[in-house]
Amino acid sequence: MDRKILYFDNNLSIKFSTIPVWIDYIFHSNGEIEKKHFAVIGLKDMELDVHVIHPISQFIIDNWKSRQYNTQRKHANNVVQFLNYLADRRRQLKISSLTDLTINHGTEYLNHLALKGVKRSTVKDAERTLTPFYFWLMKINIIPLEPERVLEKKETHLGTYFESPFQPLYPSKLMKEIEHTLPINYIPLLLEVAIAVAKPVALGLYFQLFGGLRVSEVVNLKRTQVARRLQEGDFILQLQNQNFRTDLKEHASVKKVRTQRVLEINDWGHSLFKDHISLYKPSDGSNALFVNRDGKALSQRSYRQYFQKVKDHFIALLENRGDSEQKLLAKHLKHMKWSTHIGRGTFTNMIAEDAENPYEIAHLRGDSNINSSLTYMVSTERIHKKIEDKFSNMHEVYIPKLIDRRG
Repeated sequence: MDRKILYFDNNLSIKFSTIPVWIDYIFHSNGEIEKKHFAVIGLKDMELDVHVIHPISQFIIDNWKSRQYNTQRKHANNVVQFLNYLADRRRQLKISSLTDLTINHGTEYLNHLALKGVKRSTVKDAERTLTPFYFWLMKINIIPLEPERVLEKKETHLGTYFESPFQPLYPSKLMKEIEHTLPINYIPLLLEVAIAVAKPVALGLYFQLFGGLRVSEVVNLKRTQVARRLQEGDFILQLQNQNFRTDLKEHASVKKVRTQRVLEINDWGHSLFKDHISLYKPSDGSNALFVNRDGKALSQRSYRQYFQKVKDHFIALLENRGDSEQKLLAKHLKHMKWSTHIGRGTFTNMIAEDAENPYEIAHLRGDSNINSSLTYMVSTERIHKKIEDKFSNMHEVYIPKLIDRRG
């Protein structure tokens, strides 16, 4: 790599940025070519709103070319923020190019993040990118240092890695005020609110609450990837990565490609699904199950915006029309952070009460790692009633409908 292109320019309108690109990529041994989403690093003229891809993108490709786009984007963003930090403070740091880079510069940057008030995990995440970035720069002779003298090599059962050479002051650990679960007796009301104010995602919310799906997995579904078991009536979903929206910068990916079961409760899911496929039909050729008002596959961002409407209306309903218990819940939910992932957490809590062991929870959640389920077994009262019985006792005549059939 030519060292001259790594000099920091005096033009303040030029910034490093993360650029999403789609390229033809050979995945299979037979030479079949598919589109793959990559995150690369570019130089962007903020005034003209144009960019060029920078050769330093090779760092992302060398280390994470086979990983998901979101993983690439995370590391690319970390590098971009670091490079912009160096460029903005080049005089103060006495650095004109990456050849002047020292370990202290990395430590100072991580301390800068901590002083900004970011979370401890954010600083750690940036450090996990900077360590291989420094190693890569040493390997290609941009930084005139020998990796073996600067970086300590560690051996584990997973392989070899280099210990971080930085010594930042990490922010103190703070309790996260994030709500992961919703009391199950409020689920019908949440679904009712979704039907009223966010009808296009009501079925998706059902899949999250009774199947533990992530939002990225919901928006990746095709209409043909939904089937039902004849005996129990449960949904069987084929979760796969789709390239529905190559026109967008974001890319919603399935964390684990799998067959996922969604529980059928009192025929609620069937009612929602029947109405959904009648109301919402794709017109972009994607055959996506969830679509926007233009008939295009629904983006993850749009799904979250719909959910925010559900959240706001749900809290307002409890706050303005609820009893004392419901008003307290509204106050709690206004204070806490919660998003679409509350569906997965609520689902886990429900199945944990009836599960005989953590493996059953892991299976129903679609987890690869059983440790993701162990925490939900703690302090969970085991009851022997089925989930459907719980809802039958609370809401005997409740039938959610997207389509009003009273006429």
